[in-house]
Amino acid sequence: MAQLKQWTKLGQTLVETLLALGLAAVLLPALLTGLVASRQGKAQQQQRTQATALLSEAVEATRTIRENGWTSFATDGVFHPARSGSTWALAAGAETIDADTYTRSITISSVSRDDLGNIVSTGGSVDPSSKKADIAVSW
Repeated sequence: MAQLKQWTKLGQTLVETLLALGLAAVLLPALLTGLVASRQGKAQQQQRTQATALLSEAVEATRTIRENGWTSFATDGVFHPARSGSTWALAAGAETIDADTYTRSITISSVSRDDLGNIVSTGGSVDPSSKKADIAVSW
């Protein structure tokens, strides 16, 4: 009888060990995958934060330029914000920032309106007092 209890104990230990190994085989890869993904996400989050800051700066620069007068918006094209003394100006072409990591551009285009004054994407006539500014940051 004592020998049967000993075999039962060994059998129970074997079942517990196999169960623990099975759970570890299922859970460890999931945990490791999560850790790797969160580590990669942190680098991407830093890039997004920097890109958002660059985008906000371009939006504010565009507003400042607009408030200083429409002369900078006279021609359509691709520009980027540039410091001009204590204010902002538009410089031709897109700009690269941080060793070619980010590209920032402001695309100025004319706005067309229909007979009712609504903005339309096709047709209508060009409104000389309106311009469209599309601001983009890519990396």
